[in-house]
Amino acid sequence: MRPNLFSGASRLLTYSRNGKLLTRGRSTKATTSSLDSQHQDAATTEGGRAESVEESPEQQQKLPTREPLAKNFFIGVVDKELLAYPEVIPRDEMAQLENNLLPLKNYFVEPRETEETSPETLRQLGLYGLNVATDYEGKGYGWSASLMASEPDSTDINATLGLQTHRVVVDLLKEVGTPLQQQRYLQDLATGKLIGTEAIYEISPPEEDYFHTKAELVHETGKWQLNGEKSFVICTPGERQLFLVLAQTQQPNVPAALGRGTTIFLVDSQHEGVRLGEKHATFGCRKAEIRRVHFDRVQLGEDQVVGLPHDGNRYSEQLVRSSRLRGSLVGVSLAKKLVNELAQYTVTTAQCGVQLQDLELTRVQMSRAMCSVYAMESMLYLTAGILDEFRAQDVTLESAITKYFTLRQLYTIASQNLGLVGPKSLLSGEPTELGLRDAAQLCTQGESLDTLGMFIALTGLQHAGQAINTGVRKSRNPLFNPGHIFGKFLDTNSIDNPKTKMQLSEHVHPSLEAPAQCIEQSVARLQMAVELMLTKHGNAVVERQSEMQRLAEVGTLIYAMWASVARASRSYCIGLPLADHELLTASAICSEGRDRVRTLCTEIYGGHFVNNDNNLLRLSKQVAKSGYFPVHPLTFNF
Repeated sequence: MRPNLFSGASRLLTYSRNGKLLTRGRSTKATTSSLDSQHQDAATTEGGRAESVEESPEQQQKLPTREPLAKNFFIGVVDKELLAYPEVIPRDEMAQLENNLLPLKNYFVEPRETEETSPETLRQLGLYGLNVATDYEGKGYGWSASLMASEPDSTDINATLGLQTHRVVVDLLKEVGTPLQQQRYLQDLATGKLIGTEAIYEISPPEEDYFHTKAELVHETGKWQLNGEKSFVICTPGERQLFLVLAQTQQPNVPAALGRGTTIFLVDSQHEGVRLGEKHATFGCRKAEIRRVHFDRVQLGEDQVVGLPHDGNRYSEQLVRSSRLRGSLVGVSLAKKLVNELAQYTVTTAQCGVQLQDLELTRVQMSRAMCSVYAMESMLYLTAGILDEFRAQDVTLESAITKYFTLRQLYTIASQNLGLVGPKSLLSGEPTELGLRDAAQLCTQGESLDTLGMFIALTGLQHAGQAINTGVRKSRNPLFNPGHIFGKFLDTNSIDNPKTKMQLSEHVHPSLEAPAQCIEQSVARLQMAVELMLTKHGNAVVERQSEMQRLAEVGTLIYAMWASVARASRSYCIGLPLADHELLTASAICSEGRDRVRTLCTEIYGGHFVNNDNNLLRLSKQVAKSGYFPVHPLTFNF
């Protein structure tokens, strides 16, 4: 049975004007926020169950919720106010934050006698409590401030993996944890006495069920019994840990698949039945403690359930949003490191008497890499700023797009560096070799990029299906709607020459008029491609995965262009150093992005008989049947 995109029943969870800078009113101090900027909709009642409550004072101080930015791209709608890049940290608090980060930067930049950073050192540096409320001895940073404060430790990828997953657990507890759970865990999490980590993924997921790891409620004792094992868990041997476990559960009195659900549990590593397994010998991040964790008849109480039982998917959206944003920060830091190493290598290396930095091919490659990193960083802090600034803001798609773009571009940068450095990059321990391994690890561990691309496309199509339902139904029934079809014939709008009236150039610096026009044209092309796909395929659009991957890339490129232009406009208007080069960077991103969007949308419009998808699908049947099927090229047939 196909999901109905129009009714919204389906849900995929993998999960200046005139040169003057326009800014929105500052809503709340990002560095003193004690709650996540999404709506906290659960609290504990006397029975221990979650009920809706009123918003906190911190949430009420924020600006009202706006329409989702990236989702509306799919219906050709833009929020021009969001071209004003968020300024959620006041000037005085920014200065204080930068001063607080100096010791961290010095520690992680200076060479150390031991390469590994111990948990005790991380505790002394205060890195476990960045996003924990001040009421629980944390720093109380909001999204933007906590990401900025995480930048120093993100340069040490083996240490930051554990810190970022710890912060994800804190984010979820702040948002959907009960007051009892917050009082029980947050203070220890802030001081590092308890280290949080996610235990979600399994090496070989079952064909029918959600997870091999399952929990069953024993009615006689009122306890949950957890059994199974999780893989790729970031562990800290010798330290007390709090595992955030996603397990499959069965609703009582509901048969088979209808009652199947997921539940999120908080499991202390000191619980009886919890055991650390062998360390994974991973391709990258080799010094990180990535292990299996076994759960054998672990007894858990009702107070260790996050949210409602059997309703884990409801809270997975908040979980993956946090994981995607914090994972993107690691990707951005690694990409910056690779670009800086490449720049240094080209300055100090010469071939045939010519400096590498003077070769056109090298210069273009470095500039493209730098533009990619600029876009990654702009997307990350735009998304974080939106979360900090607006109440209960939907950034599901923005966070997914940020991770999708960041990790894809990170791997491209890492692999291209190999070709520039040459055979030396193949030596074990070389920065290029380590960078490629770590990039591949980040791209592969956790969510698959292909799955993430499908999530982006399906989420955008679902939003569009709800918004343009009437028009699509008329287009799919031409005989009953001749006036609508006649209007379509008279429409002169096309992929090659899209017509827009968005006037985005009025909301950025005049120097960015051309990039703003690129965004307008790309949004118009995306809207036309979405309408065509829904009209042509209807609910069967979910089966057109090649077209959906193109659609995901288009939506990703538009958000990258939007964030880059918004950031460059702010930088130039307030006179930041090298802001003129930021204008050039945004122009380059938008120029290439516009051309790529046009190509992708043209392929969608052409259909699978024109864009070569049909040939590839036909070939795949024979490949699946016999592998590489052509005979040797020198074979005779007589």
